[in-house]
Amino acid sequence: MSWKASFQQGISNFKRNKHSEALVLFDEAISLGCDSFIVYDSRAAVHEKLGNNKAALLDAKKAVDTAPDRWQGYARSARLFHALNKDEAAIKMIDLALERIKPDDAQRRQELNALKLQATDALKAADERRRAHIAKTAYHIGKLPVEIFAEIFGFVVAADHAQILKLSHVCKHWRSMAIKTPSLWQTLVVSKNRPTRKVRLWMERAQTRISDLSFHHNVSEMDWPSILLELSPLSWCGLRSLTVSGSLFSRLYNLLQQLSKTKVISRLEHLDVTGCPGFERFLPDFEDSHLDTLKVANFTPSMGGLWSRVHRLKTMTIEAGWVEIFPALTANQSLENLVISNLVLISMQSGGDDRVELSNLQCLKLFNIASVSVITRVVVAPNLQVLHLFNISHSSDVLEFAHADPLRALRELRVGSCTTTASSLNIIIAGAPLLETLQISGMHGVVNDVLDFICGTRPNDQHQDVCTFLKHVDLSSCGDLLTRNAYSLVKTRLRTDQPVTADGGQLGCKAEIESLRLDDCPLIEAEMLPWFRGKVKVFSCVYMTKKEGKQRR
Repeated sequence: MSWKASFQQGISNFKRNKHSEALVLFDEAISLGCDSFIVYDSRAAVHEKLGNNKAALLDAKKAVDTAPDRWQGYARSARLFHALNKDEAAIKMIDLALERIKPDDAQRRQELNALKLQATDALKAADERRRAHIAKTAYHIGKLPVEIFAEIFGFVVAADHAQILKLSHVCKHWRSMAIKTPSLWQTLVVSKNRPTRKVRLWMERAQTRISDLSFHHNVSEMDWPSILLELSPLSWCGLRSLTVSGSLFSRLYNLLQQLSKTKVISRLEHLDVTGCPGFERFLPDFEDSHLDTLKVANFTPSMGGLWSRVHRLKTMTIEAGWVEIFPALTANQSLENLVISNLVLISMQSGGDDRVELSNLQCLKLFNIASVSVITRVVVAPNLQVLHLFNISHSSDVLEFAHADPLRALRELRVGSCTTTASSLNIIIAGAPLLETLQISGMHGVVNDVLDFICGTRPNDQHQDVCTFLKHVDLSSCGDLLTRNAYSLVKTRLRTDQPVTADGGQLGCKAEIESLRLDDCPLIEAEMLPWFRGKVKVFSCVYMTKKEGKQRR
């Protein structure tokens, strides 16, 4: 039998869907010496019908090799590649087939173009699936060098030391990285929850290099011996910050004496201590102190010896106690932040005309102090930016000190429950052209006149605009605040209500009010609240708390 007879019988069986018999006959035709592309293409068609796509693709390749100028092999290869999800190869074969089909064979061109569209859509869908899979499963950060990974963790922990616990619980890799990076564990906060175990763990992970050590006030006295025992191997020379109660500070000092490490005290840069009886015995170790931040609660006169040894403070916070403030300020004229609260100020023993210029002082906060003039009459702060005065009693006018020396750098002024007048406030405001934040709270007979002054209803002597940068206002607990004054404050600063020049500009344009708080102001009319909320980004007007509401029922 010649190969042609076998080929014809194979074609006949193929048309009758007898694919297995057709395959045998096509194999026989090829074995009889047939090397025509049509036989290979026909056998490829049989393999395709039987689902043998790889075998079909081999025959399609042979069809292309034997007749590279015919389109059939390329078209068959395109369909097979598409079936095998190799759509890039399918599109390439389609393009080669279209180059070889006659221009007038519109039907086959249409079929191939439809196949090409399907392959293109399949490529796009596969690319989307690949991207989605990568987004879910790819671990790009794991490819970073260890040093960069540790640096990123360092930035997170520097902003909030407690984040180290979250970082170490994300995954096995992150936990391993966190535990193996001692610098991430250099802040140790000891609280009542299993303090000894925590100290031991932090000491191990930080490799004893703790730089910031803090004790909560609720640490049980029964745990102190075991805590101090675990801290004994600490690299004390690297300790820079200490927060501790007075009694525990004494115990810690005793430990340092045993270890001959009391020089650590002078190397501290931050110290926060509460109620420390017998403080005078620690004073010699503060000689040539490196402290730049000091916070003391329950200050006693015996601590006054600090000022002959501590001269580099940038931030000083004193809460409760008795203190002669003039020596403290004279010794630390580089102060940038001064916070004093619940303190009895002792008048200085020197001449009453002595003053100290704190040219670096930017923030002054005074809370619940009697005779505040002991501070204000001796301090000259030309670069003050933040001033808070709350619950200041027994003073004729808490702002009188700023009348002679205008606070031209002032950006934030907060006054509450103090003795002062509207005219005094107006003098401060007029002399503070950069003021952005103003709070007047818990005061009667002041706020309306101040708002009239700011809005220009009662212009100042120089007829100049005041508070052109004012954005944030808090007038809470001002029982006599009138709606019309709050309305004028907001409206006169709206862009649409400010005067326009001939060229369409707004010279001397005032900043719009971005936040306004009018809590506990009973005279504010409720029907105006929607207008305020529509004009101010952050607005609050709570007439009374839920607790107060229940008490009045």
